[in-house]
Amino acid sequence: MRRRITRIFAPALLAAAAVFMTALPVYAISNPDSTTMPSIGVFQNIFETGDMLFFCEELVEYDPTPEPSEPATATFLMSVYGTDGTTLTRSTPLIDYQTNIQSIYFSAAQVSAESLVWGASYVARVMGNPTYFSTLTEGVSKATVTLSSGQWYADGTQSSLMQLKTYCLDVAADLEDAWGVTLIVSTTDGNKLNSDGYTAFNDAIPGLNSALPSLFQMASSTYDIEYVESTGAYAATFTISGQLGTSTANAFTGIGEFLGISQQMTAALWIVLFMLIVASIVFLNSGNVGAAMVLTIPIAIIGVISGALPMALLYTVAIVVVVYMGYFLWLRGM
Repeated sequence: MRRRITRIFAPALLAAAAVFMTALPVYAISNPDSTTMPSIGVFQNIFETGDMLFFCEELVEYDPTPEPSEPATATFLMSVYGTDGTTLTRSTPLIDYQTNIQSIYFSAAQVSAESLVWGASYVARVMGNPTYFSTLTEGVSKATVTLSSGQWYADGTQSSLMQLKTYCLDVAADLEDAWGVTLIVSTTDGNKLNSDGYTAFNDAIPGLNSALPSLFQMASSTYDIEYVESTGAYAATFTISGQLGTSTANAFTGIGEFLGISQQMTAALWIVLFMLIVASIVFLNSGNVGAAMVLTIPIAIIGVISGALPMALLYTVAIVVVVYMGYFLWLRGM
């Protein structure tokens, strides 16, 4: 019985597998003219004691252009392998084609977890992503460097952090030549990276500006702001006659004369009465004092727009509501 089931379903399974395999996407791009790693250095104690930073300058050259339409972040990788050259420790995408920079960072905890040894003959590699390259050829679609003692920048007479600064400035000089863009500026405190350099190196080493602020040019300036006295001209445009018309303004004037108060006071009492009615209805139906107060705010705004309430009063009411809500939500809640 089992053999019969196998004979029945085996062809169907093979056909389904064939369809599935043919449906898998296959990517392919042209090989670069060359792939090299002009320099690489490993630095310690950059963001914390015991960390390691692998920082390289790479060249994935397409000459003449055009470069592939696919971004380098998808097609090329920087990788760190063990001393055997085959055990992958970590990879990260390249930022762009041509001459550029990239880094791989290990925190102190990650150094311990990966059992990384300072000064070991690890293998660094810039290579095409196997998804896009069926064959990787040294010097064409990949570049391999076995780290030696001169590429490990340990703390010594000069800290690894300061050595990284010098290293970055040297690499920035190469990028200037390759990109045709100024990255280095001369200051009274020595050479530093400008805003373009800031962007490039912080993209490659996220947070570098916080670890090594002296690498970057800082600028500050003082702005003189002229004091302008408020005239209240804008608030004065919100009048009853201007917003509601002369007839309505005359009505408020007449009621005010009957009550012995001004036109403005009469209009204000009208809006306040409206606010109290709304607040009462909300409170009676919900029992929530906060909701009752908040829902009167739109009416107060209408009162200001119509000219019935002065704008300063609206600000005062808003402050009272904010303070009360702060008390209601935080202090009373605690």
